[in-house]
Amino acid sequence: MDPSSARLLTLAPLAAAAALSLAPGRYGVIAAAAILALVSGGALARSSRVARVLAAVGLVAVPVVGAAKVAASPALALGVVVALALALPALTSSAESDGDIRARRARALRGAASVALLGFVAGIAGGLLSNERWSLGFGLALLIADGFAVLWLATAERGVGFWVVVVGVIGSIVCAGLIRGVAGADCLALGPAIAALVAQPDDSTEGLGALSWALEHPARLVVSTFLLLCVLGALALALPLSSATPTAIGVLDAAFTSVSAVCVTGLIVLDTPNAFSGFGQLVLVLLIQVGGLGIMAFYTVALRALGRRLSLRHEVTVAGALSVEQEGKLFGAVARVLAVTFVSEALGVLLLLLAFVNAGEGFRSALWRAVFTSVSAFCNAGFALQTDSLIPYQQSPLVLHTVAGLIIAGGLSPLAIVALPALIRRRPTPLQVKLVLSVTALLLVASTVAFLSFEWSASLAHLGFGARVNNAWFQAVTLRTAGFNSVDLMESRPATRSLMMAMMFVGGSPGGTAGGIKTTTAAVLVLAVAAAMRGRTHIAAFGRHIRHTSVYKAVAVTTVGLLTCMAGVTAMQLTQDLPFDVGVFEVVSALGTVGLSLNGTSHLDEVGKVVIMVCMFMGRVGPLTLFLFLAEQRAGATWVYPDEEIDVG
Repeated sequence: MDPSSARLLTLAPLAAAAALSLAPGRYGVIAAAAILALVSGGALARSSRVARVLAAVGLVAVPVVGAAKVAASPALALGVVVALALALPALTSSAESDGDIRARRARALRGAASVALLGFVAGIAGGLLSNERWSLGFGLALLIADGFAVLWLATAERGVGFWVVVVGVIGSIVCAGLIRGVAGADCLALGPAIAALVAQPDDSTEGLGALSWALEHPARLVVSTFLLLCVLGALALALPLSSATPTAIGVLDAAFTSVSAVCVTGLIVLDTPNAFSGFGQLVLVLLIQVGGLGIMAFYTVALRALGRRLSLRHEVTVAGALSVEQEGKLFGAVARVLAVTFVSEALGVLLLLLAFVNAGEGFRSALWRAVFTSVSAFCNAGFALQTDSLIPYQQSPLVLHTVAGLIIAGGLSPLAIVALPALIRRRPTPLQVKLVLSVTALLLVASTVAFLSFEWSASLAHLGFGARVNNAWFQAVTLRTAGFNSVDLMESRPATRSLMMAMMFVGGSPGGTAGGIKTTTAAVLVLAVAAAMRGRTHIAAFGRHIRHTSVYKAVAVTTVGLLTCMAGVTAMQLTQDLPFDVGVFEVVSALGTVGLSLNGTSHLDEVGKVVIMVCMFMGRVGPLTLFLFLAEQRAGATWVYPDEEIDVG
C-alpha cells in the first residue's frame, strides 16, 4: 500500500469519530458511517483521482454535519481547521509504487503514523480528548498505524529504527498500565506510532527517519527537541500519579503546564502546590531545569561522556544557543555553564532553606520548597509552591534578594558571570559581556526607581519604607523574565503595566535562561538610533566598532518579535473576552517567557490556552531559531547595485 492510501485509511476513523461527536443522535451515526465509507473507500480505490475525490467529500462533510456545534464553539472550529489543514497532505500526495517491499512499507508507515498523531493535535486544539467517541476514533487510528508498524517490523533489520520502535512499545505499555480506560488504550497505541514516525527507517535516512531530518538542520533540531520535551512532559503530567487528587489532570491543562515549564515561562492554569503531587512537582522541576539550560547543552555533555564529538553544524547550533564565539571551546563553555548553574542553585537552596526554616516550616518541606524555588528562579521560570507566588515572603529580605540574585544570574548567562573577574581586574573582556552587564544594570536601576515611584501609594502602600524598596527592587528584577511576584499586580497602576510590558519585551541576555529580544538587541538598536541622529554611518561602544550585520540581525529579531506580538494579540481579541490591556499583557508575558499575569490566564478557554501555548513556545525557540537561520545566511551576490537615498520617517 502506498503512503497516500495509508494516510487515508488511518484518517477514516478520525473523520468518522469527529462526525459522531459533532452531529446529534441517529443523524450522527448515519453521517459517521457514510464518512467512514467515503474516506476508507478512497483509501482502497485503485485510481488516485477517485481516491482523492471520495476522501475530499468525506472530509468536507465533517464540518458540514456538525455545523451547529462548530459555529457555537471556537475550540471545535479551531480543531476542525487544524485537522483539515494537516489532512491536506493525505489528499495531495501521489501514489508511490517504486522500491522494494521494505521501502514501500516504510513509507506507508510514515504516512499512517503522521496522520494518527494529527488526531492528537486536533484533539488538543478542539478540546476533544475527553470525548469518549473521539478517543475511540483516535485509538482506532493509532491501532491502524501500529498495524503498519507490525508489517514493517516483519521485514525490518535489527537496526536503530527497530529498537526505537521496541522501546516505544514498552513505554506505551507502561503508560497504559498507569492510565485506565479508553485513554489507557490510546496511550498503548500512541507510543509505537510516535516511535515509528521518529525512527521510521528507509534507505535514505539510514534508520533514523524523522530524527535524521531534525539532526541535519540546527534550527529543526532546536524546535524538534523542545517540542518533544513538551510532549513528553505533557504525557507525564497527565498521569494520575502527577495529580494531587484522585482525578488525573486534563490533557490540555497538562500540555499547557508542560509548555510553560519547558519554555521557562511560569504562566499557570492550575494551582501548582494544590494540583500536582510530589511526583508532578518533580516532573516540573526536571522540565524547568532541562528547558532552562537548553536540551543541547545536556546533549553536548552526554556526547562528551560517551567519548564522541558533535558535527560542525551541531557545534554551531550549541554555540549559538550558549552565546559562544568559538566553536572549538564549546565543551569547556558548556562545562562552565553547568558548573555556574548548579553552584548557583545549590547556594540558593542553602539560603532559601535557612529562610523557610526560620519562617517556621518543617525541614523536609522547607528543603523541597527551597530546591523547587531555587531551580525555578535561576531558570527564570516563575513557578512557585505558593498559591500567590512570593507574596507571603514580601516582608522577608533574605527570600526576596536570594531569588532576585538567582534570577539575575540566570538571565545574565553563566558565560557573562564567568567573565566578571576579568572585567573587575580590567583585563580584555568581550564587548558582548560589557554590553550585557551595562544594559542589565541600567534597566534594573531604572525599573526599580520607576516601579517605586509609580506604586508608592498603590500596590506598595501597605508596606514600610524598607519593604517598599525591597519589593520594588524585586519586581524590577522579576518582571524582566522570571514571573515571580511579591505584590498583587491587580493593584498596579496602568503606567506600571506599560513599563512592565516594555521590560518583558526586552527580556534577558543571550546565552541565559531568559526570554525576550535580549539586552544586546535593545542596546544595538539604541546605539544605531543615536548614530543616525548624529549623522554617523557606523556605531561603536566601549571603543569597539559594531558590524552592520549585527544591526540587521537586531532589526530582524525586533521586527519579528513585534509582528508575532501583534498576531498573538489579534488572536486573543478574536477568541477571548478579556480587557484589552489584560490580553496584551498575557501575550507579551508569554512571548517574553516571563509568566506574570493580570489574572487573565485563569479566564482562558481552550482556544485561548492554545494561543498562549503557541506564544510561549515561539518566545522560547523563536529567537534562537531566527538567530540560527540568520547565521546560516551568507551573502553570495556578485552584483553591486547603484546607491540611492530614500526618505524614511
